[in-house]
Amino acid sequence: MAGASGLLSGCAMPGFPRLAGPAVMADADLLRGVLAESARLAARYEAAIGALPAEAERLTVVRDAHRAHADALLRALDTATAPADPSASAAPGGTVTLKTLAEDERAASGRAATACLGVLSHHAPLVGTIAAARATHAESLAGAQQ
Repeated sequence: MAGASGLLSGCAMPGFPRLAGPAVMADADLLRGVLAESARLAARYEAAIGALPAEAERLTVVRDAHRAHADALLRALDTATAPADPSASAAPGGTVTLKTLAEDERAASGRAATACLGVLSHHAPLVGTIAAARATHAESLAGAQQ
């Protein structure tokens, strides 16, 4: 069983080839897209914490979740293919409200769910978990508006 998990993770093991080629490149592209969006969402929450001080405690928890997602994605990516600083392109845009954050989360959840269908099987649990977390964030924010 250890040999099979080594093959799935792309580790070079005696008797097993290292995963390479177009599938791995496409996987990395999808992971980088989810990573960039995690960094962008973290930046949006950072802006929201300043703009909505009454919500700062709750928003900090979600911002930190997005940062943790970015860290996990960086670990999943080969460091040679990962962007050096995912926060560099994470400039928040537009007015930040609970409603806009919920909309951002909903859209980001859908994109992560779509990416989940395209990544290699050993990355699907990570990307699927991120999609689910984003959907949960959206619902939580929508509930807070009522």
